[in-house]
Amino acid sequence: LPPPFYGAMKPAEDINDLASDVGVLTVRPRMFGLDDLVSWAGNSVEALRSVSSMFRVDARFQSVSMSSRTDGHPPMGPNGLFIAIRGTQRDGHDFVADAFANGAIAALVDHIPANLEKHVSDGRIVVISANPDRLDHKVRRVGSEVANLPLSQDGPDLPEHVLILVDRETGTMTALQDLAIWWRQSLSTPIVAIAGSVGKTTTKDLVAAVLGSRYHVLGTAGNFNNELGLPFSLLRLTSEHTIAALEIGISAIGEMVRFAEIAGPTMAVITRIDAEHLHQLNDIDTVELEEGRLVEALPADGHAILNADDPRVARMASRTVANVVTFGEAGDAMVRATDVEVVGLEGTHFTLVYQGHHRRVRLPLIGRHFLTGALAAASVGFVAGCSWEGIVESLEQPLEAPRIRALAISTQIMVLDDTYNASPASCIAALDVLAAQPGLRIAVLGDMFELGDFEAEAHRIVGEALKGRADLLVATGSAATGISREAARNGMDQSAILHVAASQDVVPAMTSWNCLAGRAGPWTVLVKGSRGMRMERVVAMLQQAFGAASNSISSASSIAG
Repeated sequence: LPPPFYGAMKPAEDINDLASDVGVLTVRPRMFGLDDLVSWAGNSVEALRSVSSMFRVDARFQSVSMSSRTDGHPPMGPNGLFIAIRGTQRDGHDFVADAFANGAIAALVDHIPANLEKHVSDGRIVVISANPDRLDHKVRRVGSEVANLPLSQDGPDLPEHVLILVDRETGTMTALQDLAIWWRQSLSTPIVAIAGSVGKTTTKDLVAAVLGSRYHVLGTAGNFNNELGLPFSLLRLTSEHTIAALEIGISAIGEMVRFAEIAGPTMAVITRIDAEHLHQLNDIDTVELEEGRLVEALPADGHAILNADDPRVARMASRTVANVVTFGEAGDAMVRATDVEVVGLEGTHFTLVYQGHHRRVRLPLIGRHFLTGALAAASVGFVAGCSWEGIVESLEQPLEAPRIRALAISTQIMVLDDTYNASPASCIAALDVLAAQPGLRIAVLGDMFELGDFEAEAHRIVGEALKGRADLLVATGSAATGISREAARNGMDQSAILHVAASQDVVPAMTSWNCLAGRAGPWTVLVKGSRGMRMERVVAMLQQAFGAASNSISSASSIAG
């Protein structure tokens, strides 16, 4: 450790020093652009040069999106590339014209939209196809160059937009993925892929932070981790990036094989195996099998970064030809945490141990469970040659978007906003955080989705875990009745349990709940549920009812009364 190809990566500070030494003011990075798109489509060098000369604007793509809107996710904007994806309810081909109006200069399509055929005919839109037999040919002169572009008629000297036409049988989603593979291979950027049932996004953010202490890092934006998000992330790569940290999330059998092909990782982190997407992945054994296909895809000189505290992850070591680095609190972990101290809302303190050396780390994330992500990130950092100082300092910096946010909505009421998503493991971890808080502890829990045949058992497990961790329960959703039922079975008084049908009903019910009338502070309210439950509405309504309208627990109690 580290292997030669990691040692060859150029540290960020060295690149900056080199530019300063030779007096370089601006080094134009290679960004994914129109030339690359035309080249990927298999067209000639003459066509590539001619298309570039058609545009007075910079033909490097500033945005790549399947949304035609300027407020989309990601947004469309000037110099954009629009990917026309066919959805179950909408077809992106119907919005190509909107994307062009909002700044896109090119679109990836599997047919020419009817409302654009006239613009193709008059030459305002250039159509380029990897299969030119599908179009009428006309060799067209542009300036002094000859472009072998499949056009219907001669047009103006400067077309406005380009359509890249792929086979309808292939489809634009597969084409997008193939395009991302081609772009990644053209840059040869080392990729760190982060997978697992829980903790992926936070671990990815921590990995990116640690690697950022030495390298120019591309990180997945948010949780862009699926069949669309992963290629969109890769197309953000530029020649300035010396490494990338990408999150991979699966929801069906067979997806990981394709996602590993797209990402081409040189390092893979597996966080933990737990119940996830069981409506398609069937059971936890299948989850383990499918998640493990990521380490199977690693090259022999790559690294599998595995959680030694999770037996299902630890035994993936036998499924890879890559080097294995383990992390955890287990005594045999290569990167280890000892002397762990949970300090409430301040985070978790621990001693980081590696190869006989150790340093104290103050992790500012709420919840002991985030220790897993911190150790994984440290492991990646050690493999990539980051310094001890860089690793520790990075782990001690707060993340921009932590998974659990502590919101003091009044002098006596704290809301733990953990509304990002929910699984049995993440719910229990969040309840552990609630359990450590002083005063009245209220758990507001919504349905957990995509659990298949495990749904009833998963909600029962969470209900059982409430014992000793929460004083009051507000459950919402049909499946969450299992949480309420099991909480009562394990000793929670029925009067301490409130069940409502939908998340928007939670706060109105709480404001008239006798259990809260006159209750002295402080209160801590945990809000958690699957994304589809829209539990963030509960947080907003809590702030309005118990925060903005009240500056003390007594006035909040008067609302409850």
